[in-house]
Amino acid sequence: MIAVEVKIETPRLLIREYQAGDLLSIHEYASQPSVVRYEKWGPNAYRDTEGFLRDTQISKNEEPRVTFELGIELKNDGRQIGGCELDISSLDGCAAIMGYIINPLFWNNGYATEAAKALVTFGFEEHNLVVIRGTCDSKNLASQRVLEKTGFVLEKVIPRDFIQKGIMRDTCQYMMVRSHYMQHKNKGQELS
Repeated sequence: MIAVEVKIETPRLLIREYQAGDLLSIHEYASQPSVVRYEKWGPNAYRDTEGFLRDTQISKNEEPRVTFELGIELKNDGRQIGGCELDISSLDGCAAIMGYIINPLFWNNGYATEAAKALVTFGFEEHNLVVIRGTCDSKNLASQRVLEKTGFVLEKVIPRDFIQKGIMRDTCQYMMVRSHYMQHKNKGQELS
C-alpha cells in the first residue's frame, strides 16, 4: 500500500511530511541545547538527526499508521522551521499524544500554537480521536502556555516522572477531549 502524504495548511504554515531536504534545517534546531533542554533526547549529533529523519520515512509507511511526525514550513517562503507529532495509541486508536518543536529563530510568533491547533483538528476530524494529550516539563512555561492557548486543560502533574538529562523531571500532562473540541467548533469559536 502506498502511504498517503499528510499536508495540513493553516493561515501561515504548511504542516507536511518530512523530506530528505529537511535534514539541515532539522539539525539546526535539534542540535541546540537551549531547544532540547526539556526533552529526553538531544542535543542531536548529526547522525542522530539523520536517524530521526530516516525513522520518519519508515513510520509514514506503517499500516496502520499511528505516528505522524511532520515538518512545519512557512507558507510564504518555504522555510522548514520546526516539527510536530501526533502519536496515536496503537492499543485502542482513540487516544493520542502530541508535541511540537520550533527553531528558536522563529519563537514568539505563535507558530507552535498554530501548529498545535492544526494537529488537534487533524486528530479529531481525520482520526476520530476521543482524547489528545500533550506533556511537558513542569519548568517549561512556554510549552505550557502553548497547550493552554490551544485549548488543553491541565489534567495532572506527575511528580518525579522520569530522569531527564540527569535531573528528576516533574511532568505536566494536559488533555483535550473531543466534546470540548466539537463544542467550540459547532459554535464557530476558535479553541482557547
